Amino acid sequence: MMSESWKNQHIAASPLPGCPDDLPQQRISEVVAMPDKPQGLEVKAGFLEFYPHYPVSTPRKLLFLGGVEWAWSPAHSRIDNYYLNPKRKYWVLWNHWLNDSELPWRWHWDIFAWAPKVKDDERHIAMHMLKEAWTIDCRHNSLDPFHWVNSTGALSVSDLQAIAREVWSPNRLGNAIEAGEDQ
Repeated sequence: MMSESWKNQHIAASPLPGCPDDLPQQRISEVVAMPDKPQGLEVKAGFLEFYPHYPVSTPRKLLFLGGVEWAWSPAHSRIDNYYLNPKRKYWVLWNHWLNDSELPWRWHWDIFAWAPKVKDDERHIAMHMLKEAWTIDCRHNSLDPFHWVNSTGALSVSDLQAIAREVWSPNRLGNAIEAGEDQ
């Protein structure tokens, strides 16, 4: 367990690289496999109005996982920063994102996925929660693979790339289409 990495501070902004030199090395990185799914982990993602205790304020006890970016054009991008939040009965995966469509720009917290609490390594739980959230986003919003990793925390570049391979691999997408799943 990575309990020494938990933070108990208010997060006003997530890391945003200012120039390409600030990005983590990602062209040459170790290829790792996804860990086995923790026993009993049942991730809920997508339609989160069903989360039983949707918080009314920003989360407190957080583990920064990492951030990724999609840059479709100079005027159209998406930057996600992921945090794992342990609740008494649940694990919650938060997305901390900068809304640059309104003035002044503001940081927003959205629940990206949640799961009833199980005991296992936080990294493994986070990886499977993020995989499920990206899979739902891919199916319902036609989200393509992220373009680069902005920052790393508990998850390395290799971990984030392993999740992406599971979600966006040509074989997985082809098998889903043949099985009649919506993409």
